[in-house]
Amino acid sequence: MSTIGILGGGQLGLMMAQAAKKQGHRIVVLDPDDQCPCVKIADVFISAKYNDENAVKEMAEQCDVLTYEFENADAQIVSQFIEKFPQGSDALTISQHRYKEKKFARKLGLKTPHFFKIKNEADLYQIVSFPTLIKTCRFGYDGKGQWLIRDIEDLNEIKLEFPGEYIAEEFVSYDREISVVVARFYDGTVAFPPFENVHEKGILRQSMVPSVVSEEVARVAIEAAISIAEQLEYIGVLAVEMFVCGDEVIFNEFAPRPHNSAHLTIECADFSQFDLHIAAITRQTKVEPTMINHGVMFNILGQHVAEVFSKHAAHPDDHVYIHWYGKKETRFNRKMGHVTLASMDKVELNELIDRWRMSR
Repeated sequence: MSTIGILGGGQLGLMMAQAAKKQGHRIVVLDPDDQCPCVKIADVFISAKYNDENAVKEMAEQCDVLTYEFENADAQIVSQFIEKFPQGSDALTISQHRYKEKKFARKLGLKTPHFFKIKNEADLYQIVSFPTLIKTCRFGYDGKGQWLIRDIEDLNEIKLEFPGEYIAEEFVSYDREISVVVARFYDGTVAFPPFENVHEKGILRQSMVPSVVSEEVARVAIEAAISIAEQLEYIGVLAVEMFVCGDEVIFNEFAPRPHNSAHLTIECADFSQFDLHIAAITRQTKVEPTMINHGVMFNILGQHVAEVFSKHAAHPDDHVYIHWYGKKETRFNRKMGHVTLASMDKVELNELIDRWRMSR
């Protein structure tokens, strides 16, 4: 048994903690919110800011190993306690900066959209084709910190703050969005098959497995994700989001943590992404996950809560698994939970999808 410290007490930390408890570990959680999802499951809870060096030191002294549940963790703090963080800090430093992230992917030989850095207003007028995406280099998630520039009028109207770092990216007209989730152990790397995703306004709404991509596309995508984890010498679960355009796989971004799109592995695989993450960071022997169900996951956003209760009351079903995160405040577009539909019967699964697809 190990004592595991989790930096961050949100839903990913909660599901990490649940997996860790199942494996017999103790959990220490650090989060500034003393009503966060992890409070009730933690053996020890430290209420402090994520970048509070003394608080992180207090956690480190109690733990055999540390992990972070979100990619905006303070990379400098992680570096100070690097011997306790198997994920390392390089993955944080790169994934927190969109320009560095794209350069890293391209250096690995992965296909990316065309991109360049915007350092001042004059750089905006290097944009010669539309539509183009402009994004902040740092601290963007769930569609935040980005603008779609459809034409020269949009370009003239955009107001960016300088000094500041932005990236311009070619807009990719893709056929499908996929993610590949890998787990790198000390003795090797394993991968789940690609998950097919649907985003709306930058927020993941639905994930499905198996995806309908070709075997060749799946192979290329899995190899790309493994190459990222290995280049970073990363330990734990890491996710890579990609676009599929015909037979091409185009890198979008990676997240050095378990990923929303793979929540359905809790019911659809013999080992979930959270099981693998905990096993990897606690130096267990590599284990290959096997998919045991087809599945679809829908995120439950704030506006869906009443709808989910209504659907579940009207259509209880053994193939429907509802996960609530225990967040105290319900807000529009806030992730309050998720529902997974799992079955090897495709007809049954399609009927469940029609019944459970969330409203806007």
